[in-house]
Amino acid sequence: MKFQKIIFASFVFLILLVPQILWAAPEGTSVSQPEPSKKIYTVIEFESTFMNHRKEDVLKVLGEPDSKNQVQEKEVWKYKQIVKDMEQIWDENIMFDFGRVNYIWSDQPSATGKKE
Repeated sequence: MKFQKIIFASFVFLILLVPQILWAAPEGTSVSQPEPSKKIYTVIEFESTFMNHRKEDVLKVLGEPDSKNQVQEKEVWKYKQIVKDMEQIWDENIMFDFGRVNYIWSDQPSATGKKE
């Protein structure tokens, strides 16, 4: 009879007290993370957001590019550390043709940007 009472008391303890302890712990230990200064996109998000859009639309969302170049007689804008791929932050290039985004590709992160 004593054995059944001990098992019953243990069962009640587990059901009533353990969930409250587990649910209460994360609230007291949470630390707020600072918001990043700019959005980090996945490759798919970036392509679906900017492919076939005009320069003006890109400027409204991303602001001025980090660099502007000419590749294959077309204008290319580079945005640094804006796309997350393979658990790293990559640079993203946008090529314009007739004022629209017609090609997008990522650069490998620099050696200093790698997480280990």
